[in-house]
Amino acid sequence: MMADFKEFYSRLNRSFSDADKAGDAGSYRRLATIFKEFEENLREHIQEVTKNQINGVIKKLESGERITSEELQYIRLWIVGDAEYYTKTENNFRDWLSELKRLVSEINKINDPQPNFEVAAKLRAILQDGIRLLPSIIFFLEQKARVSNFNEATAELDREEKELLVKLLKNKLASKEF
Repeated sequence: MMADFKEFYSRLNRSFSDADKAGDAGSYRRLATIFKEFEENLREHIQEVTKNQINGVIKKLESGERITSEELQYIRLWIVGDAEYYTKTENNFRDWLSELKRLVSEINKINDPQPNFEVAAKLRAILQDGIRLLPSIIFFLEQKARVSNFNEATAELDREEKELLVKLLKNKLASKEF
């Protein structure tokens, strides 16, 4: 049965409107919760609508049959699909790098070995910006590396690699965590 996500869209839009109007951290936390719930439900939905294909892939891998490029796409979806689609749709990475460069430049302009409290407070604020920015850069690069590693690992599948994929896919089938 196909999931109906109308309620999530509605909740997302209501919560975004509330947060936009209120402009407070609590409203944005509630919006973040809806984003997380929506993402989790979509993950489960993807698993549900592709599980038959994955079961077929598992059978082929177990019997030593060669898998098609389409079947490899299902494996990719289950193992690194989140990373692949994230890196394809993320459009702020260059902006993040530019902002990081700007922050480092600001720090280097100050370059005060004995800063007074005002200079120290300014440096601290710049560093806090970097502390919030770097996880986004790191996450993007980690996801890109996951996809690259998957591509390398699945270029030529030997028996052991097929067995590992079977085990991984079966664990994902049995788990609520995709």
